[in-house]
Amino acid sequence: MESISKPTLILDQEKCQRNIIRMLDKLKAQGIAFRPHFKTHQSGHIGEWFSALGVKKITVSSLSMAHYFSQFGWQDITVAFPLNILELNQIRTLSESLNLGLLVLDPKTVDDLGKNTHHTIALWIKIDVGTHRTGLASQARIDIDHIIERIQHYPHLQFRGFLAHAGHSYTSRSVGEVESIYNESLRILIDLKAAYISNHPGIEISLGDTPGASMVEQLGEVDELRPGNFVFYDLMQEEIGACTLDDIAVVMACPVVAVHPDRHQWIIYGGAVHFSKEFLNVKEGVSCYGRMVDFLKDGWTTKNVVTNPYIASLSQEHGIVQCTEETFGLYQPGDLTFWLPVHSCLTADAMGSYRMKDGRPIEHYRRHIYD
Repeated sequence: MESISKPTLILDQEKCQRNIIRMLDKLKAQGIAFRPHFKTHQSGHIGEWFSALGVKKITVSSLSMAHYFSQFGWQDITVAFPLNILELNQIRTLSESLNLGLLVLDPKTVDDLGKNTHHTIALWIKIDVGTHRTGLASQARIDIDHIIERIQHYPHLQFRGFLAHAGHSYTSRSVGEVESIYNESLRILIDLKAAYISNHPGIEISLGDTPGASMVEQLGEVDELRPGNFVFYDLMQEEIGACTLDDIAVVMACPVVAVHPDRHQWIIYGGAVHFSKEFLNVKEGVSCYGRMVDFLKDGWTTKNVVTNPYIASLSQEHGIVQCTEETFGLYQPGDLTFWLPVHSCLTADAMGSYRMKDGRPIEHYRRHIYD
């Protein structure tokens, strides 16, 4: 800890690996293929923990991330983002060397891809199951038929099936709500598969969100799941009920740079460019951008999280920490404080690096993004 002088993301390897094993065992027991989303950790080093457990296929959020992980030996990669035909050169290069899966939502993009590539590419049709971010409505059968017809026009393109992300589960606050969203999302995909499988044998359905994968006990007739956030978890997932505070595998170390006794506040070196602007409403009119843990020699403890100070607001580099009269004296300028993030995916992406509890650095995609 003596070497930390600026915002630093610290990873607890034991908690992270425990989260991975728990999810893998659950899916194995139910005969569901595991295609974890690597956009949360973005680390070739952490990816090796998955491969050591027998995981063979992954999800990423961009072609450049697919290229990064291919350098670590991953050969079956789905890019869970709508196909961007302007990246055609990168698509061609990747399809030459690995089993590449892409998402399509319109026949023109399929035609552009088919005419300008020659190697096998698996195509998933993205379905909107209620998140309303992107995807086709399951009732849009004419549009779906047209896309499939164009896929079949090109021998090297393979219709893989239907893919969805139940991201609206992130607004849930109970097991019942998460189960309802998961089951309805799965029903939509199962109905689509049943409608098309006789003419397209071998198609599958792929679903992905951490709350559903973590909280639903019986995951049903889904072919593969693509959770990502579970590898670290965060305060948002804890509020939903997908994890406990002790499952969260990362904390941000931030120096205290100023204190203000008149308003019982500290200023930490750690702002929106480090944490992101995600927050929770801890009570009406009160926002929380991070909760403080107490650091120990072998990690951290969450036992005082409820009474500890919390991050009340963020600007670009500043974090404003709200204390009480009793907690204000815990730290002074020059001390390090440690914070559970609200959203670990965005925090990890913003930081672009990790350190283990013993100070060892961890490989990260952001070091290569401009190569």
